[in-house]
Amino acid sequence: MASQVSPGVVLRERDLTNATIVGASSLTAAFASSFQKGPIGEIVSISSEKQLVSVFGTPKEANAEDWMVAAEFLGYGGQLAVVRAETGCLNAGSSAGVLIKNDLEWQAGVGAANTFVARTAGSWGNSLKVVAADRGADQILTLASAPATTALGTAFTTVSGKGGRIYSFDAASNELAVILDNPGSLITSADIFDEPGDGVATSVTAGAYAGLGSQNGTHTVDPTGGSGTGLRLDVTIDAGGAVTGVAIVAGGQDYEQGDVVTCAAAGLGTGASSDLQVTISAVTNDNIAVNSVKDWYTNTEIAGTGLKLSAIGPRPGTSEYASARGLAYDEMHVAVIDTTGDVSGAANTILERFTYLSKLSDGKSSEGSLAYFKDVINQESQYIFQGASLANTIEPSSAGGGEALGSDSSALSSGDKFLLLAMNTTDLSGGTDDYAYTAGEAVAAYEFFSDTENTEVDFVLMGGSMASESDTLTKAQKVVAIAALRKDCLAFVSPHKGNQISYSGSALSSADQRANTLNFFNSITSTSYAVLDSGYKYMYDRFNDKYRYIPCNGDVAGLCVNVSTTTADWISPAGLNRGGIRNVIKLAFNPNKADRDELYQARVNPIVSFAGTGAVLFGDKTALAAPSAFDRINVRRLFLNIEKRVEALAKGVLFELNDETTRYGFLSTINSYLAEVSALQGITDYLVVCDSTNNTPEVIDRNEFVAELFIKPARSINYVTVTFTATRTGVSFSEVVGR
Repeated sequence: MASQVSPGVVLRERDLTNATIVGASSLTAAFASSFQKGPIGEIVSISSEKQLVSVFGTPKEANAEDWMVAAEFLGYGGQLAVVRAETGCLNAGSSAGVLIKNDLEWQAGVGAANTFVARTAGSWGNSLKVVAADRGADQILTLASAPATTALGTAFTTVSGKGGRIYSFDAASNELAVILDNPGSLITSADIFDEPGDGVATSVTAGAYAGLGSQNGTHTVDPTGGSGTGLRLDVTIDAGGAVTGVAIVAGGQDYEQGDVVTCAAAGLGTGASSDLQVTISAVTNDNIAVNSVKDWYTNTEIAGTGLKLSAIGPRPGTSEYASARGLAYDEMHVAVIDTTGDVSGAANTILERFTYLSKLSDGKSSEGSLAYFKDVINQESQYIFQGASLANTIEPSSAGGGEALGSDSSALSSGDKFLLLAMNTTDLSGGTDDYAYTAGEAVAAYEFFSDTENTEVDFVLMGGSMASESDTLTKAQKVVAIAALRKDCLAFVSPHKGNQISYSGSALSSADQRANTLNFFNSITSTSYAVLDSGYKYMYDRFNDKYRYIPCNGDVAGLCVNVSTTTADWISPAGLNRGGIRNVIKLAFNPNKADRDELYQARVNPIVSFAGTGAVLFGDKTALAAPSAFDRINVRRLFLNIEKRVEALAKGVLFELNDETTRYGFLSTINSYLAEVSALQGITDYLVVCDSTNNTPEVIDRNEFVAELFIKPARSINYVTVTFTATRTGVSFSEVVGR
C-alpha cells in the first residue's frame, strides 16, 4: 500500500487454495467491431438489438459474424458497451467524403467545411438529401412567354401596380416565383406582368442625319419594344464607326407614342450643338400575360423526391422572438430525406424534421429553448452535422438588403429582414464502407476498455474470427489482456472459425477440429479472468435471409447474465439446468466424451448437443491452468461480485479518521453483506479483520486503512460418481456399508 501516491483503494486477494488473482462483476459486456454506421472510437451503451440496429446498422456479409455475437448476447438480457473500430470508411458530405470519427472530432472542427455531412461514416450517408426552407416566395406565376430579365432579386411591377422581386424562374415551363411587396395583395391571372428592365432599341441610319451639319434635326422612328414602368429607350447610331457614343439627354423612362427623345453624341455634327432628336411614332405593347397562379410553398416540389415542402411542415415565417425585436423572416425548416431507402427501407422517406428553427444565432422558441438552426441540428440530429453557412442571397422585399443567417439580434435593427434560402437542397456523397478491419485496428478499438475508472464493464466479448488464424489469435489475446489488466471482468473467447469449418472443399474430421481448437487455445495465457469455449453454432440470420456459423462467446457470457438475473453471480452458468445455448440449429463441432476430456484438461469449456436436450455449455472452467478455487467461473464471479461491492464501501471511508468508530462501521457493513452472500449459498464461511491488529500505529501514520477478508467459496459439482452395489437377498445393508 505504500506504493500509492494519491488517495485510492487497493484490493488484495489471498488464494489459500493455491493461487493469487483479483476481480469484479455485473451485466455489461465490452465489444468492438466494424459496423455499417455509428461513431468511431467512442464507447456507446446498447441495451437491445433494436438499438444496435439503430446506432450501428444491420449486419452485412463482412461483419455479420461479429454483429450476431453481439446480438445474441443482448438476447440473454445483457447490455453492451460498443466501440466501432476505425477502418477506411468515410462520412458522406456536401462535397466529398471525409472521416469524422465522432462528435468530439466534429466539435474540434473536422469536416466543418461541409454545409451538411453525414453524422457517421459509411455509404449509408450517400442516400441522404438535406432540405432547408423558409417562407420562400409567395406565388408561382405561369407566364404566356418568358420575360427578358429573370435575375434573382430583380424588382418588378405588374400593370395593376402590384410589385415584388423575382425569386426563381423555370424556363421550361415559364414559371416565375415571386416575392410580393405586399403579400396580402396577391397577383391573379387577370393581372399583366410588366417586364422589369425591358429595353427598346431604336436604330437611326447614317442617312437619317446626313447633311445636318451644325443644325439640330427631328426624326421619327418606330421603336420595336413596348412601354411600361422600367422601360428604357436605347438609341444606336450607325455611322460607319464615326459616332463614338450616344447618350439620351431628354425624355423619361416611360415612353409613349409622340414622345421626343434627345440624344447627344460626339461626331453627329460639327457644331457645338449636334444633338439628334428622335420622335417615337408608334409603341408596341410588350407586357406578358399571367396565365395562372398558385401558392409557392404548398406547390414546390423537393427535386427528385415527389415530396412537396408542405410535407416538412407549415410555411415558416417570423418567430415570436424575432417579432418582439422588430425583425422578420427568421424561421426555417430543415428535413433529412432518405432518397434511396438505404436507411429506412423506403425511398424518399423523411427521416427527421426540425421545424421553426431560427436564423438568429441567439434565437429562442416560444418555450424559451434554443432555436438557432445550426445548434439544434448539431445537438439533436441522428443523421447529419451542419457546418458551413447556407446560401441565402434572395432579398425578401423591395426594400433591399437583408440579413445573413447567424446574425445576433443585438447586432440588428428593428425592421431588418433575413435573406431567403431559395429552398436549399444538399445531396450528400462520398461516403464509403470498410468492414474488413485489421488485427491492429481491432486491438486499438478494444484499448478503449482499458480504463477501469471511466469504463465499467463485466465481460469482454471476442466476437467473431478475423481473416487469418494469427489475426484472430491477436484479437483473442487482446481481449484476454484487457480483462487480466482490469481485474474486474471476464473475457470470453471462441476458437478461430477455420479451426472447425473448412472451406477447402472437404470437411474437417472431429479429430482435426479438436486438435485445431486445442492448438489455438494453447497460445492463450493462463488467467482466471478469461473463459474459453469450444464452439460455433449454426443459426439463421434474418437480416440477410441466410444461415451462418456464429461463435458462442456471446452466448456463454449471456448465460452468466442469465444466472445473475435469475439466481446469483456465484451460481455456475453450465449444465442442463442453466447452460442451454439459444438459437442453435446444429454445432460445427460437437465433442464426444473423449474430446471433452481433452478440451477440459486444456481449460476449454465444451459446448455439446445431447439428444433431446439441445446445445449446452458443459463446463465452467476459467482459463487458469493451475489448480485453484479460481479455476471455476462461479468462484471467479463470486469474488468479482464481492470485491466490487467492498470497493464501493471502502471508498466511503476515504478521508475519514482511522479510529475504532470508522473501523467498526466498516466491519459491520461488510459482515452484513457477507452474511447475505452466505445465506444465498455463495460462501460457506468468512472472517473479516479490521481492527487495531492490522491497523497498527505505523499503518495509521502512513494514512492507510487495512481490512482483511477470509472467504470459503462454495464449489460447483463437476464430477459425479454413483456406485451401484448388488447384494444377496439375505444380506443386511449395514453389513455392506458398515453403518
